Amino acid sequence: MRPLPPYMRGVTRHPIVDVPAGMHLSERSIAVAPEAQDAVRTLIRSWEFKRRAGFDGPASAPVANAEGVLAKRVLGIRFSEPIRVVWADERGFGYETRPGHPIYGEESFVLDDGVFTARSISRPATLVWWLLSPALRLIQRRTHARYTRIVAAEAREWGVRPGNRQ
Repeated sequence: MRPLPPYMRGVTRHPIVDVPAGMHLSERSIAVAPEAQDAVRTLIRSWEFKRRAGFDGPASAPVANAEGVLAKRVLGIRFSEPIRVVWADERGFGYETRPGHPIYGEESFVLDDGVFTARSISRPATLVWWLLSPALRLIQRRTHARYTRIVAAEAREWGVRPGNRQ
């Protein structure tokens, strides 16, 4: 599995108009009240966000070009997911998958204009994962829903009830 071509790096940073051929777009958004935005921004600029979603991750904050490994247990099996951070700024970060990850693609977490969005473009990385793609899509949908619940919980910590957007 090769890294994403240069023209695709960072593609999940902004809304995607045209999904690249052979890729699947998954996106989930939630509105964040102004008084909770600083707390949410701080959360999504760290790996703590992924930890709350059930992943093990790097100790340091996401920095562009840093490589690392995320890991998650599914049905008692630990899956390692090598990644490289493509971009990181005050709005969030995005990473591309690396060889050994079950999915080929990119994922990002962005708070922009009061809306948090978890967005990914992906496809199964190998033939084995292609065969398991219905399960991968289900896990991906549930994980993106978990991301919005984490953001909503962080906003509630600030006494704010966020609104949902699909």
